[in-house]
Order: sequence, then C-alpha cells, then structure tokens
Amino acid sequence: MSEAAMTSVSHTSTTARAALHRIFWRLHFWAGLITAPLVIVAALTGLLYVVTPQVEALRHGHLDHVAPTAGLQPLEAQVAAAQATEASRPLRFVVPAHRPGDTTQVHFGADPAVVARTDGLPAGRIVYVNPHTAEVVGALDEMQRYRHWARKLHASLLQGEGWRWLIELAASWLLVMLLTGLAMWWPRSGLRALGASLRLRGPGPERLQWRRWHTTGGVLMSTVLAVILVTGLTWSAHTGERFRAAQQALGQSALRPPADLSSALPADGRAPLTWQAAWDAARSQAPDIAMMLTPPRGPEGVWRAENFDRSQPTRRFVLALDAYRGHALFAAGWDDMPLMARATAVGIPFHRGEFGLWNQAVLILVALGCVGAVVSGLRMAWLRRPASGWLPIPTMPASGWRAVPVGLWLLMAALAWAQPVFAWSLLVYGMAEGLMVLLRRRSPRVTA
Repeated sequence: MSEAAMTSVSHTSTTARAALHRIFWRLHFWAGLITAPLVIVAALTGLLYVVTPQVEALRHGHLDHVAPTAGLQPLEAQVAAAQATEASRPLRFVVPAHRPGDTTQVHFGADPAVVARTDGLPAGRIVYVNPHTAEVVGALDEMQRYRHWARKLHASLLQGEGWRWLIELAASWLLVMLLTGLAMWWPRSGLRALGASLRLRGPGPERLQWRRWHTTGGVLMSTVLAVILVTGLTWSAHTGERFRAAQQALGQSALRPPADLSSALPADGRAPLTWQAAWDAARSQAPDIAMMLTPPRGPEGVWRAENFDRSQPTRRFVLALDAYRGHALFAAGWDDMPLMARATAVGIPFHRGEFGLWNQAVLILVALGCVGAVVSGLRMAWLRRPASGWLPIPTMPASGWRAVPVGLWLLMAALAWAQPVFAWSLLVYGMAEGLMVLLRRRSPRVTA
C-alpha cells in the first residue's frame, strides 16, 4: 500500500473514532442529564436498604429474639397461637426458630374482609411467637417491617408495582452511562496508560479537575456497579421478565417443584403430617439453615420447604414433601442449580448487602460514588457550557451516525430487547436527536 493510501486509511480511521467518541459523549451526557434525579434517588434509597440489618436490630430486635430457655413447644402449637390472633387472614408460610433465641415467624396474607391497599403495597402480616412457650410476642404489618419498607422504597418509591419502571429506567441508563464512560476513558495507547489515566489531582482548569474525579471514581467502581445494575435488573418488572424467559429458554432457571405435584392419599387412613412432623422431615433432608415452610393446599397438596436465609447461597434448597409420609417428592440444592441460577443466587444477595459488613461497606461506597459521579458530571457540564449554542457537548450531524460499527448497533438492539423500558426511552432519545438535526439545519451553524 502506498504512503498516500496509508495516510488516507489512517485519516478515515481517526475520523471514525472521533465520530464514535462524539456519539458516546452525547449518549453519556443525555443519559446523565435525564436520569440524574432517578440515579440519586436509587442510590440514596439503596443506602437506606443496605443498613437494614442494623436498623432492624434496633427497631425489631424485641420481636426477632427472646431469652432462650430449655425446651421447645411443638410447631403446631406455635402456629395455632399465631392463628388465634389473626383468624380471618390466610396463612402463607412459617419460618420456624432456627437458632437459640430466635422467634418463630408466622406469615399471613391480606385480610379478605379488609379493602386492599390502594397503593398496591403488601397487606400481609407477620406474627412472632416464642418457640419455648408458644406465646405471641407481637405482630407487624409487612410494611411496618423496615426491610419490606426499604425494599419497596428502593424498588418502586412506595408507589406499588406499577411504578417499578422508574427505577428500572434509571438502572438501564446508568448501565449505558457506565459503558459509554468506560469507552471514552479507555486509553488508546494501551494498558500501560491505564494507571496514568487514573489520577485524582493534577494541573489544569477546574473542569479538568472535576473530570479527573469523575473518571477515576467511575472506573474504580465500574465492576461492582455493573454487578449491582445487572443483578438489580434481573428482578425488575420488565427486564426481569425477559431475563426469566431467557433463563427458561436456555434451561438455566432455578429448579422448582412442578405445579401439579401432589401427595398420594393413603390407603391406611393415616392422618396428614403435623407442622412439627413436616418440619422434622424437612430438616432431615435439607442443609442447616433457616427455612420457610408452606403447608399443603388441599388433601392432595404437598409441604414445601426452602431456605429463608439467602446469605448462604451454597445452602440453598427446595423441597416438596408428601403430606402424609414426609418423603421428598422433589428435592434440589446448590449442586443441582445451573450456572445462571447460581449467578443470581450469589449476585442478588450481594446486591442486597446480605453477605455481612464488608458487603455493606462496598455498597455504601458505590452508592456514594454514584451520587458523586452525578454531581461531578453536572458540574463539568456547567463549566463547559458554551457562550452560545445548544449544549456543552459536540454536535452530531446525521452523517456521523454512519461511523457506528455494526457490532455496536447489534449491542444496542440486544439491550433494547432485554430492557423494554430502555427500548422505549431509547426511541424517544432517537427522535430527539433527529429533531435536533433538523433544527440545526434550519438555523445558522453554531460551533459547540
């Protein structure tokens, strides 16, 4: 190839990279500008959720724990005591006391005689029973329990299931911000320049100093933030539905008992298992971990047991027991879980900060980092605002979009399919970009 041809190819490559950089910049800017309030809300509500263990110990410790004494009452006596206080509510499941000093939690559904909550939030109730005396210690509506309140605040801003799309929108565009930010930061001169590019201080104007903070903070928390965003989206309303569909199609879903599983009616007329007998049978076939026990529905129903404690993924289990004999009709544990199911079993508790103080500390730093990234990004945009013109970002002619590689279009299409809320917002963004191109064509050219 001649020197002139090589120069032409190099110039074309440089021009394409510059156009792509402009596209990343615009996506990064608009994503940050539009979703900044939602990102801050998600980060701050996440902070409230992360400290759940400490807050619950202060607020609900008197319900969760009693002074341990010798002997335990049969589980059916404990459940009966709880049912006596909530006779009109359907029983959902029971969490038997696992460690000495724990109370037994009996979870009830909504009272059918009471009008459902207009905000769409849970209307269940939890009754706490002393396992040594079978006496009721106290009771709370689900939304009075801090962990339920904080989770609903973070997921839907306490506006019911129909509002979960707001946080999902923030998470989707925060993922775009993360990817475009990393793409703009990645040094062109190779890995040796990575360290040099991460500096908190250096010479230059104020805007450059803010950019150093913005870039370094974003890069340092990028891996953990990506895990938080992906795991959060897997249980969101719309993206979560797509994720579960993909899991099922790939054979990667968490194992669950078949819906039509049933107990064989005994020919000898034996009585169904009691709560205590069912719990004993489940404990003999499950790991040593706090579990939730759900009673059979009807004479041919089955007892269902699974771990209530999510902080020990390798001890996850699901059991379906014959209602009369106690043997397992279905059993699955960590070793039976496919790869994607294991990933979510680890990722979601990490997202919730359930692995202890180190996990909480990491999430707190990332949440504060997100707030700092939004503030520093808005400050940079303000300092870069032009004396005249549109916005503090480079303009993008319609021809510039031709620089986008096919692979990037495919990636955006995949993200749009996986995230329906993001897809609709991306369509609005595309229409806005097209409108701005038309307006620039009709107005005098302004240098951004």
